[in-house]
Amino acid sequence: MNVLLINGYTPHPDAGGKLTQALVDLSKTTLSTHHQVKLSNVLDYDLTEEYEKFKWADTVLLYFPLYWYAVPWGLKRYLDDVLAKHRFYDADQQGRPVPLMMGKHFGYVTTLAAVEATYQPGNPLTNGLSVADLLQPLTVTFRYCGIDQHPNFSNCVFYDVYTPKHVEDAKLALTHALHQLD
Repeated sequence: MNVLLINGYTPHPDAGGKLTQALVDLSKTTLSTHHQVKLSNVLDYDLTEEYEKFKWADTVLLYFPLYWYAVPWGLKRYLDDVLAKHRFYDADQQGRPVPLMMGKHFGYVTTLAAVEATYQPGNPLTNGLSVADLLQPLTVTFRYCGIDQHPNFSNCVFYDVYTPKHVEDAKLALTHALHQLD
């Protein structure tokens, strides 16, 4: 299988990007034993090269910290730039979307400083919204292009990542999730 790993870290005063890069590196090492792997970074990319990588990929995995209940601005800009009409999607004569990347899958690995209880039902801060709820626009964006959630990869959401024990647990959980792709 061809796997594209996208590092969606964008500089932020409270996050240095080391954890996101460590998770991308762990994934590359783990997946490279059985799959072909390519890397992308939202801070440095060429539109034509990114299109070719998406065409090549069977699976796309996005790695990013969650900032203010959304993907980082750099990842959003990357998706706005790269997912171009006539390459990733088109429209029929009635203006309805026509996906052009059918048969591909995606998943995401995201990290949060918040504790898991922040995203539980009944929490007044988030009104009970889960991380999956907050990231629905990402799922819909990929579906618009014909890229579906990977059936064997559980999206990884890692909470309280400023706690070293939680970082080690996250790495173990990610390794397990990646093995589901084999």
